[in-house]
Amino acid sequence: MTEHTEARKRWDFSERIEVTFRDLDLAGHVNNAVVFTWMETARLHHYMQASGLEDPMKIDFILAESSARYLVPVRFQHQVLVEVAPSRVGRTSWELIYRFSDAPTGTILMRARSVQVAYDYRTLQKKPLSDDLREKFLRSLIPAESEGWPASEK
Repeated sequence: MTEHTEARKRWDFSERIEVTFRDLDLAGHVNNAVVFTWMETARLHHYMQASGLEDPMKIDFILAESSARYLVPVRFQHQVLVEVAPSRVGRTSWELIYRFSDAPTGTILMRARSVQVAYDYRTLQKKPLSDDLREKFLRSLIPAESEGWPASEK
């Protein structure tokens, strides 16, 4: 088993995306804004899987920060595998890292990261993460530096 395969196995969440014509910009590759929509979708699905939430309208977090690095142009009908994992877990917030790769070859296309804050939409204030969700995130941590990001702030 290769190192690349071993690292890939550690990520608990992944899903496939097929690039459609509407995802493209005038240069014929995926528009940068589309990547943030993909991140939003993957983040929601990751959270729903980890939390057991079935209704996306009942999410209890807000996005505080988001960034992406584009490594290889992604083109029409590319099969993209997006993987998501927590890289830092605090009391009220957590950081996620994302790895976008070409599904058939494993070539890394993009990397991204985001910070979420647990949020009570009734009181409009941040809140602590539940102990159960915090533990699930901690069990599936991937160090940010293993994906080329600076070490996560503590």
